[in-house]
Amino acid sequence: MFKLTESPALSNGDFHSPLCRLTLLPNLARLSLAPMNGELGRTREFFQKVGIELPGPTDAVLSPCLILPLGRGQWLLQGEWPDLEPINELICTTDQSDAWCGFQLAGSGGPAVLERLVAAAPQSYSCGRAVRTQIEHLGCWVVGLDNNEWQILGPRSSAESLFVALKHAALAVDALLQN
Repeated sequence: MFKLTESPALSNGDFHSPLCRLTLLPNLARLSLAPMNGELGRTREFFQKVGIELPGPTDAVLSPCLILPLGRGQWLLQGEWPDLEPINELICTTDQSDAWCGFQLAGSGGPAVLERLVAAAPQSYSCGRAVRTQIEHLGCWVVGLDNNEWQILGPRSSAESLFVALKHAALAVDALLQN
């Protein structure tokens, strides 16, 4: 039997400039969740009982865990989600932990970096909002976490390409705004 060892998506995923910081997030637990046919209402009720309102198409839940809408009646949970044992018979789940990589983008130059990469308007990825978009032809999520702070999720298999695109956009913003 093979022994698997957890490893980060990149050996170096950090970039710091005067206007922004880009940091590779550590491996996080991620789970896709979809209620079985006819169980959406009971699934929503369960989450409401634990203090979570499942987000709509362009929204995100930021606490106690990150929750993004994957599609109609489907969500991606990241971090420490509630115990799902009480609704196991109502839902289908898939471990997505190794499918995605995440970067944190922070700083006053963040909006300008995202404007160079994301076709959506900046208000679509403000705090508590999530936009599913393409960055350099990669299907990604941009999630507004706080003022001048975002999380960018992309396919783990393209982590280096996504990092390079983010870094080059940050360098372009620095060159433009520092001169």
